[in-house]
Amino acid sequence: MSETANGTNGGDPIIRCRGVVKRFDDFTALDAVSTEVRTGEVVCIVGPSGGGKSTFLRMINGLEGIDGGEIVVDGIHLPGSKKDIQRVRREVGMVFQSFNLFMHMSVRENLILAPMTARKIGRAAADERAERLLERVGIGDQIDKYPSQLSGGQQQRVAIARALAMEPKVMLFDEPTSALDPEMIKEVLDVMVELAESGMTMLCVTHEMSFAREAAGRVLFMADGQILVDAPPARFFSEAEDERQASFLSKIL
Repeated sequence: MSETANGTNGGDPIIRCRGVVKRFDDFTALDAVSTEVRTGEVVCIVGPSGGGKSTFLRMINGLEGIDGGEIVVDGIHLPGSKKDIQRVRREVGMVFQSFNLFMHMSVRENLILAPMTARKIGRAAADERAERLLERVGIGDQIDKYPSQLSGGQQQRVAIARALAMEPKVMLFDEPTSALDPEMIKEVLDVMVELAESGMTMLCVTHEMSFAREAAGRVLFMADGQILVDAPPARFFSEAEDERQASFLSKIL
């Protein structure tokens, strides 16, 4: 079994990817990608731009179709029906580069909407969950403000809390700090580290190598639509196994 960020062994695979292919016209974005993520595991995906990292995450959440192979998330097979995709999205939270908050809604309303509509929980329970999660990400006092009244770092923490409000089994992060000013990055990474240490299953596309070193149980290096390296952080950052990995690391470390 793989070792998770907090040093425990991961459980059974909750995500299985077998020979996954994605094409955009004549361009192959993913070329026969295969990997697994175990329950409780934290996996960071790094690599040059255009290597297929974000596309891969979007396919796991059913936001992009699959042209070959399959992805199995918590026993649900993709490609599948619209109902299958909806089932996957109820169990997989996703945080994007842009915050994607509903700007006409308060922070509270952003957090309670999906649990009430998709999970069918009552307003009082949704409110309690929203308050608890905002305290967890350190902005409980912002619950009745609107997104435009918050900093970028605060908005991204609201986005994380909103994803957690669905009580997902897996969290996907697509470069969640790339749109933030440098002084706001740490507050978001701190939340992600706390999630990792709590045992949340996480798959993170990131350029924050310090986060990958600290939180990941495994690091995947993607380039040209393929996973070229799959290694624990200590080995990934000290022993380059691929020329493109070595070149990438030399530019960012």
